[in-house]
Amino acid sequence: MSAALRVRDLHVTFPTARGPARVVRGLDLEVAPGETLAVVGESGSGKSVSMLAVLGLLPGSASVTGSAELDGRELLGAGEKELRALRGPGVGMVFQDPMTSLNPVLTVRRQLVEGLRAHAGRDGARRGRDALLARARDLLDEVGLPDPDRALRSFPHQLSGGQRQRVMIAVALAHDPAVLVADEATTALDVTVQAQILRLVRRLQDEHGTAVVWITHDLGVVAGIADRVAVMYSGRVVETGPTGEVYASPTHPYTRGLLGSLPDIDDPATGADRADLAAMPGLPPDPVDPPAGCAFAPRCPVADPACAGAPQELREVGPGHAAATRCPVPAAAAVGAGVSRG
Repeated sequence: MSAALRVRDLHVTFPTARGPARVVRGLDLEVAPGETLAVVGESGSGKSVSMLAVLGLLPGSASVTGSAELDGRELLGAGEKELRALRGPGVGMVFQDPMTSLNPVLTVRRQLVEGLRAHAGRDGARRGRDALLARARDLLDEVGLPDPDRALRSFPHQLSGGQRQRVMIAVALAHDPAVLVADEATTALDVTVQAQILRLVRRLQDEHGTAVVWITHDLGVVAGIADRVAVMYSGRVVETGPTGEVYASPTHPYTRGLLGSLPDIDDPATGADRADLAAMPGLPPDPVDPPAGCAFAPRCPVADPACAGAPQELREVGPGHAAATRCPVPAAAAVGAGVSRG
């Protein structure tokens, strides 16, 4: 199956007073229609910046190189007019914080209808006001808001966090995009609302065949929704593969550390005493002065002098499973056993 979105050798650099900060360093990833790819890692690993770069949403001071193809169409280097036409019908994005992503002085109706009107010409004729309003109401009903008419009349601050997030998903799905990018879409939501949002995205994905890139640090969410996972560290993918395979046999020490920090719900002692959970010492590397070799080596419990040499390239460690490490492939083990797919 061909990829809906394919990113190759993506580099993103920002100028700083101390020199160029290389926040994304040779990122490769792809997602197929109907598939969910989870991109995980600590804050600052380059997850969100990568997708913003692909969509041309970074400030002009950022240097972006590489390739990003949407259904075979190159995005990097495309003009603003072309990108505006693709944002929505091509790629929809659910931003991390709906309260700051929605305009606080405009009603939900104004914001939804404005987006619909911007792309109305793609059908060959302008849609009337009543038709756009009906489409906006249908979108809010589709994402599960119980009273779409009230929501349309509301300002963002008059809605709950879960309701605002549903509005953001409606905005992102308004034009049936080929790819949906969800950036921490369930952060700060209580677990009940979080579960509702996850079910909603899965249902809409099944109905429309949308490819989903789910950016998160919540490994429990990943276990429940993702077909594949890409683990990022210091601007690079250090491990990728089918979610079940990566969770069962994590190979890169960073992936093992992430999964080892999860409480095991089947072990009452571990669940009750969080002091028993594994923790990774140190901090992520400085993007202005990253290590020459493995970026995780300064924090790695199994690093040796050879790790300070050339950066490790991804190598196959299982079917569809690759890791950028010299470490031996571990035997299958229930690392992170407290997280189950479902």
